[in-house]
Amino acid sequence: MRRYRNGRVATVLAGAYASLVMLLGVASVVILLTVQDPILLSGVALMLITVPLGPLIWWGWDIIPPQMADPVLLIVILTGAGLLQSYLIWRILRGPSVPEREAA
Repeated sequence: MRRYRNGRVATVLAGAYASLVMLLGVASVVILLTVQDPILLSGVALMLITVPLGPLIWWGWDIIPPQMADPVLLIVILTGAGLLQSYLIWRILRGPSVPEREAA
């Protein structure tokens, strides 16, 4: 298994970010599916947390035809974008790989 210079720190930060994205995504979907007239502040928070992809997806959502504009689908796409960003955070922050020590 490869080791990276900042591997543990990058894993913790990316994992915390992914957990926050999943928490907001699941909460938003539950609110959308259970509340009759939802005020979706968790969806707005999800959009803000997933900057820079979140606002692009949110603003581009107006292009979607009204028949396909399901708010649950929007939340799922935002959550997926946040998880992609979490992976990219890990890849960027982990640093270069450290050479393995030779067994004596």
